[in-house]
Amino acid sequence: MVRSLCAQPLETFRSYRRIAQEVPIAPSALSTYMSGRVVPPPDVVTRLWAITVECGGYAPEGVASLDSALEIWREASVSRQGLGEDAVPSQIARFQAARRRQSGMTPPPRPAEASAPTPIADDAIRHLKAGRESDALSLLWHIGQTHTPGEIRDVVAAYSVARETEAADAVLAAASGRRTEDILRITASLLEAKRYSDATALVDAAVQRIG
Repeated sequence: MVRSLCAQPLETFRSYRRIAQEVPIAPSALSTYMSGRVVPPPDVVTRLWAITVECGGYAPEGVASLDSALEIWREASVSRQGLGEDAVPSQIARFQAARRRQSGMTPPPRPAEASAPTPIADDAIRHLKAGRESDALSLLWHIGQTHTPGEIRDVVAAYSVARETEAADAVLAAASGRRTEDILRITASLLEAKRYSDATALVDAAVQRIG
């Protein structure tokens, strides 16, 4: 799909390096996305779509709309992670079970002003409110799997303040499947923000996954 999205901009800019600058991403990242070795984040797909339409004035072949492009991205992302239709909901359920186990053992999260969520986090909530649960879960899973500890902490805090607890749980459920080093960094970030129940539930879910 990325190769298709780059076809029209290439006629305008004459180089992949210039396309990468327009996104903006590193040329090496664009090359990796075009090879299919890595699925790009949805904001890159959205930006490439906009550049394609700006350059050609029409949709690229095989990708009729931005929604179509994001649906292709969602399917590729789920496939690359090896997640079937029921895998994400089951892992979220496992995390929520971990949260229930810890609910009587830790104080509630400290009420505080939350940092603004990332654009992807905003998009996920819009999908949820529009009833597009699969699209929302794909974005939430992407956040938990790829964002930095600080970004995850801020997104979870923002979702909690907005009473979007299921979205926060989905992000943390995804984070519980990361490498041990990443989980420890995310846990430390949550503890620093005094989000004790989130931190303990994350560790519990990760231990249950490993065990």
